[in-house]
Amino acid sequence: MAEFKSIPDSSSGSQNNIYCKLKEDASSTPSQKGCLLFKPFWIPLVCGMLFMVLLITVSVSFKQQFSKLTELENTVANLTSSVALLTSNQQDTNDRFVEMFGDLKADLEIRITNLTKRKPVLSCKPGWQLYLSSCYLFSSTALDWVKARSSCSAQGALLLILGQDASEWYFIVTRVSKSKSHWIGLTDQTTGQWRWVDGSPYIMDKSQWEPGEPNNLSGEDCAELTSSGKLNDGLCSRSFQFICKAPANEN
Repeated sequence: MAEFKSIPDSSSGSQNNIYCKLKEDASSTPSQKGCLLFKPFWIPLVCGMLFMVLLITVSVSFKQQFSKLTELENTVANLTSSVALLTSNQQDTNDRFVEMFGDLKADLEIRITNLTKRKPVLSCKPGWQLYLSSCYLFSSTALDWVKARSSCSAQGALLLILGQDASEWYFIVTRVSKSKSHWIGLTDQTTGQWRWVDGSPYIMDKSQWEPGEPNNLSGEDCAELTSSGKLNDGLCSRSFQFICKAPANEN
């Protein structure tokens, strides 16, 4: 049976072995002619290939780790930027809140100061009634419209002028309801247009008048406030109680 035997190769001074095929004839001796040369040149090649594989594996792994590290760094940078933005927005909000609070505080202090200032005490002459900043006299005597106007004027007042203030109308109406009519300072006798005694025009409001009034029947040129709390045009020569109005006195 053929077999191989390793013998040292002394021709090149290397440590390589020469593998010889021994003949089945035992008497034959190994010779260079009958030997096959198998130098182990594949060992460095295999080692080199393994090294390259290892190097590629390490390189790929390093690139992956580096990519993950870069991604992590970007994430951290984005989070840092977001935190900085939130901090800036929060600071702006706090600044605006502090500014608004300061403005509200200053306004409140001004209001408190104004409220605590001494206000003048308003008063009226005896027999007159105070409402808001005016004094009202509800006469107990009856006069025609012209004399009623003169009576108010002699007391430093005017025959009642009613503005658009609903609260004033209510104040007057509640004091004449279920009583006789009262003259007020409204007439169309001079100009044919309804005007107050101070010359200011009257803005017609039908809801303030009795149904169908004013009808100017038979020269009815002066306005009376009836017990129903509505206006009616009446003859200026008739005698009614009347209402005077004057500014309140400040003490």
